[in-house]
Amino acid sequence: MGNTATIHRKIKAKRVKNAMAYDPKRVVVFGATGLLISAVLIMILQLSPLPIIPEIPVVPAQGLLIIKVKDAPTELQELWMKIDEVRVHRVTEEANGESPWIDVTVVQTDRFDLLTLTDFSIVLATQELPVGNYNEIRLGIYNNPDPEDEDNTYAIIDEEKVPLKVVANGKLMIKVHFALREEGVTTIEVDIQVHNTSIIRSKTLHPVVKATVEEDGIGRSKPVQTHFRWANDSGGSFEWLASEDETVTEIATEGDVLRLRLSVLNDEDGAIWSGVQLKLQYANDTEGDWTDVNATGSDGVWRYFDGNGTDKALVGNLFLSGSDVMEHFVESSPTETIVMVPVDEQGEWDVCIESNGADPDETYYFRFVFSDGTPLYDYSEYPTLTTEASD
Repeated sequence: MGNTATIHRKIKAKRVKNAMAYDPKRVVVFGATGLLISAVLIMILQLSPLPIIPEIPVVPAQGLLIIKVKDAPTELQELWMKIDEVRVHRVTEEANGESPWIDVTVVQTDRFDLLTLTDFSIVLATQELPVGNYNEIRLGIYNNPDPEDEDNTYAIIDEEKVPLKVVANGKLMIKVHFALREEGVTTIEVDIQVHNTSIIRSKTLHPVVKATVEEDGIGRSKPVQTHFRWANDSGGSFEWLASEDETVTEIATEGDVLRLRLSVLNDEDGAIWSGVQLKLQYANDTEGDWTDVNATGSDGVWRYFDGNGTDKALVGNLFLSGSDVMEHFVESSPTETIVMVPVDEQGEWDVCIESNGADPDETYYFRFVFSDGTPLYDYSEYPTLTTEASD
C-alpha cells in the first residue's frame, strides 16, 4: 500500500510538472496567431464606419408672443404703411452661439391705414418663442426705392397722396422689457405716434413709438365652436333656411350655394385668442375622418364659392347668440387671421360653400380647425345638413 501511494504521488506530481511546463514552439505559434487576429480586428474597425448615434433634439419651452399696433390721434386724413419685418431681442443668448435676434411671423401682411387704429389695435405679428427675457422689438416698415410701389408709406393730405420718407431706413427700434413664460401669453401693444409737422413740412415719417406689455397669465386659449345658422345664397339672393343651430334638409347634391354663419367662443378658462387662421372641414360622422372643404372651382364634394361678399373682409353684423367680435367673410382657405377674441367672448364668421357632387340622402357635419388641421379645443355644435334623396 505504501509503494502504491508513493507511485500515485509521483504520477500526480509529473502531471502537474508537465502542465506547468511549456513548449517554445507552441508559444510562438499561439502568439503569432493572436497578433494576426488582433491586426485583422483593428483593420476591420478602421475600415468600417462607426455607427451614427442620432442626436436627440432638445425642444426648448415656449410661450406665445402677440404684437399689436395702434395709433395716437392726429390731424392727418390717412397714413398708409406696411410693416414686413418684426424682430425681438432675447437677453440670454443661446449656448450654441445663435443670434439673440429672433424673427416673428408677420400676420398683417397687407398695408394698412394707421389712422384707423386710434380706438382699437390690430394683431401685427404672433409666434411661439423660447421662454426667457427680451428687451427690444424692431419693426421694419416696407420701403421700396421705386416711388410707384403702392406698398410704400404715404399720407393723404388735403385729399392729395403724398409719398413719405421713413427715418432710419424704415427701422423702428422699441426698447421694452418683457418675459415669455412656458404655456403663457404675452401681448405687447405698440403705439405709433406721428408728428403732423414733420410729415406736412418735410414729407418725412419720424414717429415716436411706445409699447405696453400685458401678460395674460398661464394658459392657452380654448376656442369652442358654438352656434351656426344656414342661409341660401343661390342666384344672388340671401334667405335664412333654418333657425339657429337647426339642421337644414333637402340640399341639392350639386349646385346649391349656402351661407354658413359660424361662431367660436373663447372659453372663460383660457387666455386671449389671436393671431391664427382657420379652415373648414366636413364629415359624415363627427367621430370619423374629416375632409377639407376644397377651393373654389375645384372637384371637391364641398367647395368654397365666390358669393355675395368680399373674401377676408370683416362681416358687417352679428346674428348668432352671444357673438361679440366681427370676424371675416370666408370663401377660400385658410381664413384671414382672426380678430383678437378676449376671454369669454365669441367671434362670428360668414362662410360661403357650394355642393358639388355630394352623396344623396346623406348627412354632413362641418367644423372649423386650425390652418394646420389641429381641431379646436371643443365643439358644442356642428353645422349639419342633409342632402336630397336620389330620384
